[in-house]
Amino acid sequence: MPSPVIDPRTVLVVEDNPVLAESMAFALSAYGWTVVGPVATGKAAVEELAERRFAVAILDVDLGEEMSFPVAEKLRERGVPFVFLTGFVSHRDFPERFQNETCLQKPVMPDSLIEALESLQADGAVNEG
Repeated sequence: MPSPVIDPRTVLVVEDNPVLAESMAFALSAYGWTVVGPVATGKAAVEELAERRFAVAILDVDLGEEMSFPVAEKLRERGVPFVFLTGFVSHRDFPERFQNETCLQKPVMPDSLIEALESLQADGAVNEG
């Protein structure tokens, strides 16, 4: 059972490219974020959601054999805001229910990623528990 207290600078990273995942984790840590993961599959992301608490999530849209939309749905159910990352999937090709979500194009600079996460927090979207 996840702890009821959430550090507002805790982020789940879901990215199937190990080099990019570690690079993001390193950059986020350097900016003072606590990184959960990174994980490379939807199944691993859902397991993290069941086991750990985090304030926001970063989801690579295309996880190789699967898309991250089911994970996004679970995050929504829990009130956890998220940012999509994509290298080639067009935002307008997302399922309609996700077309208004924040989506950054890869490669993404750390500053842009941090700005997107902080924007989620400024919007008051971060689930406090």
